Amino acid sequence: MEPNILLERAPSAVPVGNACVPLNTSHRTGIQAMRLADDPFVGDEEKARALLFLYFGRPDGRTGRLALPDAVAENPQLGVEAALAFFNLNEPRPPEVPGTRPAAGTRVFDRDWDAGRVAADFQREYGLDLTDRGLRLHWWRFWSLLRNLSESSLTMQAVGVRGTVPDEKKMGREAVESLMRRKAALMLPARTEEEALQLTHLRYRWALEV
Repeated sequence: MEPNILLERAPSAVPVGNACVPLNTSHRTGIQAMRLADDPFVGDEEKARALLFLYFGRPDGRTGRLALPDAVAENPQLGVEAALAFFNLNEPRPPEVPGTRPAAGTRVFDRDWDAGRVAADFQREYGLDLTDRGLRLHWWRFWSLLRNLSESSLTMQAVGVRGTVPDEKKMGREAVESLMRRKAALMLPARTEEEALQLTHLRYRWALEV
């Protein structure tokens, strides 16, 4: 994370080419970006353009419509890279630890479906009311708080259950059956035919009734 938000102010602008361009730093903008990135019905080009307007869009003084700063409009690819770097807190991609990734295609978190859990956890652990429209958190602060919720939080419990791969040899039959029941209770709704097939497989695996 650069700069260190414990020592310096979190950034309100990012470099795009030779320009330093202000951007929307609100946690709500970041959540919208998360939702956009996870939308299976939006193509990559549409996502890139929408991302630019989310972070850099400003009302045009003449037309009132959203417009991009010149530096971003002239080099949208650099704008996308700058926005994504900001979104990721300028952190390098962490190395993958064997056994920690969920199965390919597994969804473990949904920004809309899990919103209630996140709101409850932030209120309980941090005393922050995310439903207060007057609350404005810098994205870097919000994201640091979200991913460091305690293991006992509703959010992290749900993510952990959804991402755990059942292994009867290591866990035992009883533990696997318990896990599958919890998965069934916490499963995310299907958005595509592929996800619907995965959920159908989950429902009937181990002969569970849901």
